[in-house]
Amino acid sequence: MNTRLNRPVQAGQLCRELGLVMSGPDREIRAVGGLDSLDEHSLAFVRDREPAPAATGTVFARAPLDGRALSVIVSASPRLDFIRAQHLLRASPGFVEDAAPPELHPTVVVGRGAVVENGVRIGEGTRIGSGAVVKSGTLIGRFCEIEAGAVVGATGFGFETGADGHPIKMLQLGGLRIGDHVEIGSLTTVCRGALGDTVVEDHVKIADHVHIGHNCRIGAGTMITACAEVSGSVTIGKKAWLAPNCSIMQKVILGDGCFIGIGAVVLRGVPAGAKMFGNPAMRVVVPSVTA
Repeated sequence: MNTRLNRPVQAGQLCRELGLVMSGPDREIRAVGGLDSLDEHSLAFVRDREPAPAATGTVFARAPLDGRALSVIVSASPRLDFIRAQHLLRASPGFVEDAAPPELHPTVVVGRGAVVENGVRIGEGTRIGSGAVVKSGTLIGRFCEIEAGAVVGATGFGFETGADGHPIKMLQLGGLRIGDHVEIGSLTTVCRGALGDTVVEDHVKIADHVHIGHNCRIGAGTMITACAEVSGSVTIGKKAWLAPNCSIMQKVILGDGCFIGIGAVVLRGVPAGAKMFGNPAMRVVVPSVTA
């Protein structure tokens, strides 16, 4: 998903403002996004050891990408300079904001003191609890329960260290998509994506006091119990079980049907069906019992 600018900006102009050098044609930038949505008029960055995109567009990268139809803003720290560019572009010309009033199916119930921002869409039979906050860019499906005090679509936690040694925040420009029959408990936070969307699939059940970081994808039917912490960019398969107080390291992939035990600290990928316990979490094989 790309976030559009209020008006186009030339890549060369942006490059000069950042004090960097560009390789390739001077393109018009109309949007900012990730590599997966790169097009001729969008801006992204290439991480270390990440393959160069086949698409045409403008990217921050450590060196010119020979043989690619790209304009490259050469940077020793592509992610940092992409973040610097975000802040320059937010100041001028600014990003397009969704000012449309929220779209709520007539059967939606919104509790006392709840906040539903512009640009939100909520489907049939969904209930928003008292004091809950549904941030702009959030799509909620049918027959969901967002309990009291939950915050969905919040800004995620992403920073890079600037030249002055202080952290500079990566603007969180993505959204949040919640499927049907999803439950999100009281005082739980589900963050929006940084550039794309955080996705919670159908029939996911999330208990109270849970944190779901930005860019996560939670598979259908997964159960996440109280006080679990899921860091950014984690992918969880279908019908997994996360027990209380477990912690999942960023970018880890949990397979379908896995079981993460109480208090487990998961630092690496988990195969489908595996049972993980401890800190750091280790796989436990339960022997089969025969008559």
